[in-house]
Amino acid sequence: MPKHGLDSEEVTEPPSKCAKSEFASSASQGLALESATSVQIPSVYANTKWTLDTIGKARPPLPEILDPAMKKAALTHPGNAHSDPLASYERLEWIGDAYLELIASSFIYQTFPTLSAGKSSQRREMLIRNTTLGEFSVHYGLDKMADIPEEFKVEGRVGGTSASQKMRVKILGDLFEAYVGGVILSDPAHGVQRASDWLKALWGPLMAEYIREEEKKATRPEQKQSASGQTMEPKTVLEATIGAKGVKIEYKDIPSKNLKDRGTKLPLFAVGCFLTGWGETNLQLGYGTGLSKKEAGRKAAQVALDNKKLIKKFADKRAEMKAAREAQLQQAGVTFPLKGKPST
Repeated sequence: MPKHGLDSEEVTEPPSKCAKSEFASSASQGLALESATSVQIPSVYANTKWTLDTIGKARPPLPEILDPAMKKAALTHPGNAHSDPLASYERLEWIGDAYLELIASSFIYQTFPTLSAGKSSQRREMLIRNTTLGEFSVHYGLDKMADIPEEFKVEGRVGGTSASQKMRVKILGDLFEAYVGGVILSDPAHGVQRASDWLKALWGPLMAEYIREEEKKATRPEQKQSASGQTMEPKTVLEATIGAKGVKIEYKDIPSKNLKDRGTKLPLFAVGCFLTGWGETNLQLGYGTGLSKKEAGRKAAQVALDNKKLIKKFADKRAEMKAAREAQLQQAGVTFPLKGKPST
């Protein structure tokens, strides 16, 4: 089988002794790097969801790449690999990038079961973008272990130019992706699980705020269910609790003061929940922010529901009005069906 992309027809002369030595060394390394005969495919359901209890305060230790040749390649910039694609991190970075996206997706899918695809993608991007991965590379010292051109290092090339900050971040992100690829491919039996456990602990603190919100949402008594068993939206619950004829609940945009999401750094919308009725005019019941107006409105409704004292006040008025209306209808000769009995 030809190695390094060479066909047998392309070799017209026997290589020199020096060339034989170089080729043998490169081929030996190539065989080591290609020792994993199949790419491991992790299951979306193999990774358990994040919980606040699983998030540690300290970052986990760096797992080992079990194949020395593969580890060397994972830490070698293509520019320092003498045009040998198997001697640099180029291929490992490519497969590592795919693994990172799939593993991050599996954790997000398990942890946030009702999150939309768009928001899931935003949170995944927060975990796998170059700025995040580059910071991990610096934390573990991959930049100091790596064989990369001087201009890409923090101090730059002595007496020469230094690469832009954007390029440095890209190189650091590539190093981390390649290292993940090396951890997985060098351990066909347990590589995916080792990498997943490591990344779960490493990414957990970045997701803590979202996980806390998810766990709080799951324990709220206001998360009522419809007849079909689906969880009802806070807006629907609020309307059913204090809404009535002549009572208006509105959701209006309010100044967001240039707020940005802590994780994605995207601008946030701000929405207020306002009540007109029950003796009130344009009373603000709640306030919420989100990456969309719909999300911000949902949070505003939930904040309103969490104000139990105020909601009870309006719910009692609603109950009083309903009772008074039923009394009027009964006086008019209209009767109401009792449970299990037909109406008159």
